[in-house]
Amino acid sequence: MNFRKNISTLKVHHNKHTAGVGSVRIAPPKEVLLPMTMHSGAPAVPVVAVGDYVRVGQLIAREGEGISCPVHATVSGTVTAIEDFQQTDGKSLPCIRIESDGKMEIDPGLKAPEVNSVDEFLAAAQASGVVGLGGAAFPVWKKLDAVRGNKIHTVLINGAECEPYITSDHRMMVEHSDLLAKGVEILRKWMGSERFVICIEDNKKDAIDLLGKVFADDDSVEIRVLPSIYPQGAKQVLLYNVTGQVVKGGQRLASLGVIIINVSTLSKLAYFMETGMPLVDRIVTVDGSAMKEPRNLVVPIGTPVDYIVEQAGGLKCEAGKVLIGGPMLGRAVSALNEPIQKATNAILVMTEKEAKTFEPSPCIRCGRCVANCPVSLNPAGLAKAMEQEDEDVRFAQLTAASVGQCIECACCSYVCPAHKPLMELNKQGKRFVKKYKAAQKNEGGK
Repeated sequence: MNFRKNISTLKVHHNKHTAGVGSVRIAPPKEVLLPMTMHSGAPAVPVVAVGDYVRVGQLIAREGEGISCPVHATVSGTVTAIEDFQQTDGKSLPCIRIESDGKMEIDPGLKAPEVNSVDEFLAAAQASGVVGLGGAAFPVWKKLDAVRGNKIHTVLINGAECEPYITSDHRMMVEHSDLLAKGVEILRKWMGSERFVICIEDNKKDAIDLLGKVFADDDSVEIRVLPSIYPQGAKQVLLYNVTGQVVKGGQRLASLGVIIINVSTLSKLAYFMETGMPLVDRIVTVDGSAMKEPRNLVVPIGTPVDYIVEQAGGLKCEAGKVLIGGPMLGRAVSALNEPIQKATNAILVMTEKEAKTFEPSPCIRCGRCVANCPVSLNPAGLAKAMEQEDEDVRFAQLTAASVGQCIECACCSYVCPAHKPLMELNKQGKRFVKKYKAAQKNEGGK
């Protein structure tokens, strides 16, 4: 993987309309729908039955085998169904549906975990249900588990939040700096880390100033101000721009003695360690040109999109497109009864004018995709490889061009004048390579 010195790719329109808008907790919805797959890895396994009464924070699904994460009730009420829900993208999600009683009663059995060893700390992190809240949804316990085999001397705390519109991490830093401070102390104690770098883009001056004061007397904590460019928050980009290090394909950050953890992720972990309340809600930015009043809302996980839009004040015109997530990496939805998940940091509602799409045209070999790829790939070449009908040739070309190194940031698609879906083609290429290798392995085992 070849990084350019001080990577600088896209200067996108920030559109951080809600940066100064404090987060407000919404009234509980009539029901929540909680997928068992709100994390990377194996689905959670339900431990409740239809008809059970549950309270906020109560365990309703234990972690599955291997890498997985538990799920907790986000409202108090009655389990009405354990069913599959089909997303707009066709994926079928096993879910637990809870009808809210509006009381938001807290599980009386919740208490701060007792931690006296690294093993107990990692077990507590697993019980928290916390995942990467910057979008990756990787179980936090598995990330921290790297301490078992590596000396984690440096923790990069990711507050870059480089994607347009989204300000949920920004508000977490400003409104809950105390939890960040507690999170640093927790990692210092149980991970043995010696250096903490809070990475913030320069368009978040209030967060920079506040955290500078919070950590003024802690020499182990640095507030690193970074240029506002996209994709500054991508782990490979952040690692290089802060430490100058490069993580190679298949290599874990922990092997370099470094982990990266999102500011909201760390804050939620610290809150669990202090109170015993697992991950049941999060700050969600609700914005877009079709919204009457962009806002930041504290929302129970599993709340349907249409209710959140209503709580944010509703629409000022007909919606042309609704995104769960940001404009670069978000997922368009057509059914507004889809629930937000643990890693949902934004809902964007765009007008028909902004939602207009263009038909792809032939590549003009302008080189913009290459010039703007933060990991120096050739997206146009990868797209050409995907046209190969011979699977052996396609595999050889994709692997030779390092398709597995694509960080799926969408810079290539954003700058392409031919409007080619380059990032989606790269994702298809990565899936093809994985499937091809599995088939070859199975063939060799016969």
